[in-house]
Amino acid sequence: MTLRRRERSTTTRPWLTREDVAFAAELPFLWLFALAVPERHWPSVCRRLESAKAGLGLFEPAPVARIAERAIGSSQPGFDARAFALDSAAGRSEHHLQILRAISPGGWNAGIELVGREHVDAALAAGHGAVLWVAHFCFNALATKKAMAAAGYRVSHLSRPEHGFSKSRVGIATVNRLRVRAELAHLDGRIVIDRDKPMAATLAAQRLLKRNGIVSITAGAWEGQRLATVDLLGGKLELAVGAPGLARLSGAALLPVFALRDPGDATLRVIVEPPIRVANDGDADAALQEAAQRFGELMERHVRGHPAQWRDWKNLKLPD
Repeated sequence: MTLRRRERSTTTRPWLTREDVAFAAELPFLWLFALAVPERHWPSVCRRLESAKAGLGLFEPAPVARIAERAIGSSQPGFDARAFALDSAAGRSEHHLQILRAISPGGWNAGIELVGREHVDAALAAGHGAVLWVAHFCFNALATKKAMAAAGYRVSHLSRPEHGFSKSRVGIATVNRLRVRAELAHLDGRIVIDRDKPMAATLAAQRLLKRNGIVSITAGAWEGQRLATVDLLGGKLELAVGAPGLARLSGAALLPVFALRDPGDATLRVIVEPPIRVANDGDADAALQEAAQRFGELMERHVRGHPAQWRDWKNLKLPD
């Protein structure tokens, strides 16, 4: 199967967006909640916040509601699509509280359990490093880095310039630094992708893996020149194949990672699955497509178990 090649983007980042203004207005309240509200109450507070935003027209739950209802609603009697979309948005806001609490005095000290560290140890024992392919769930960004650092692993994260709360130039220079600061406390380094020189980040990651290092990449389609289309929940989802591509070039183990919280359980579990094999011979596109589809199969299992925590509902393409 041939991967889709993305044309290099020539779009310049906006100076400021409407979403930036809305987030700037929301930020003081989020920070107050992060400091004043016990974490056990964060889910309900965030749920009420998103419900209020929807009522004021500041948030539209319908797109996620429509897709989720078609993808999983038929298997769940009494499925409330709008309530599901609000729960999904609340998870995103709760992650914001985690970030803000982490950079405040006392930090964020939630219980986080690392499951499957034997797969990381086996990869490092083999001497070719590890690529962590981290699924895009609402709690993955900070919890995964925190769990790995607490276990003694030194991880470098391959990241896009817009990583954070905003995609504008002003937002990248201001509020995004809050999230980067929280995550850097648990990282050995951050490799930022330069779209004018996309190979520079790849080469930097390869050098780390050659030294038996660990590189993490969030699974998505934001960056990368090659995109695989995987079957998921009866639809299709695009994933950039930078992570399996790095594993194929370096011989590093490709380890799928899922950060999840079970209902009623305050513990966040960062689950490292057994490595996905990436063939290093034959057609490269076929090898990367196969690896991406295997990741999609694992992801579907976790999405079905924790659907409101998955962040890519809007990117799932269902048949007409």
